[in-house]
Amino acid sequence: MSDTHTGPGPEHTRHPDAAGSSGPAGETVPASVDVLVVGGGPAGLSAATWVGRYRRSTLLVDAGHQRNLAAREIHGMLGTGPTSPAEYYANIHEGLERYPTVRRLGGDVVGLEKEADDRFIARIRPGGGEEVTVVAKRIILATGVRDRLPDLEGIGAHYGTDVHHCPACDGLTAADQRVIVLGVGSHVPAYASELLDWASEVVIITESESDPAFDDDQRAACARHDIEVIDGVARELVGEPGALEGVRLDDGRLVRGAKVFFSYAHHPSNDLAESLGCELDDEGGITVNSLQLTSVAGVYAAGDIVTGLQLVPIAVGTGAAAGVACATSLRGHATADCVPDPAPPTRNFTRPDN
Repeated sequence: MSDTHTGPGPEHTRHPDAAGSSGPAGETVPASVDVLVVGGGPAGLSAATWVGRYRRSTLLVDAGHQRNLAAREIHGMLGTGPTSPAEYYANIHEGLERYPTVRRLGGDVVGLEKEADDRFIARIRPGGGEEVTVVAKRIILATGVRDRLPDLEGIGAHYGTDVHHCPACDGLTAADQRVIVLGVGSHVPAYASELLDWASEVVIITESESDPAFDDDQRAACARHDIEVIDGVARELVGEPGALEGVRLDDGRLVRGAKVFFSYAHHPSNDLAESLGCELDDEGGITVNSLQLTSVAGVYAAGDIVTGLQLVPIAVGTGAAAGVACATSLRGHATADCVPDPAPPTRNFTRPDN
């Protein structure tokens, strides 16, 4: 899990640096930049880093609702062991400060429009400030997705510790334990079967009141994989965070388990993409080419907002691709005043006589 994560519940956690990331007190937001990056998760930060390496003026607007902030640890990053989200983002923010042409601003992009001259007009609401307008030549969207959390008493304390939504990210933490799966939709048996790579047992609570589509074919698929199916509605997490005992149903029954994984729905944060006219796929993700370029010239997209595996390493990779492609697309264009002059043209050297 990687990018923006908004909605009711514990995902309202903000990165502690988000609102104060706009620089020294009294510093104004630039009126124009070469590149506007929307979203401060792994994809947006990666994109901004690479645009910064090309010395293009860049404004990264970070709402501070990264999808993985509730996680205890981020896994699977090469070269490092598991690290907390706070440590992960602090390290990246420190690295980003090496690029003087990159600014990071806590706030929200509330509107984007494309002008006839191929410039983009962004309306930005800085954290705690009044709305401002910024002109950009290129846009990188890394706005992520919003997850629907289960309606469970105690979810705020347990989410990220023993309640998770990503088997690839946190399945190993459930090794040799009994796992409870919550979810709605025909995909739930397949989702539950993923956890058999780690769990000793898997049990599905059907949420039968809201998911009458959990039919005989689904039950047969579960039976083939020795996945227990319990009809009922989950109401409460029982036990302390890190020592989960199970899930209490609305009829009072306790379904025992040491971990809970859920899969209801996640909604791409694609409002800005839609307002620009970017093509979306059937899942609401932004359609891009191999360079992370959308159907709208000058607009790139990376991370979970692009349909595919939603993992931090992949978000970092697509962000890097978007950053490099975006930066190189500006080659030969006039740049902002704060950016160093480009290197002089290559000289024509004559071959010395032998």
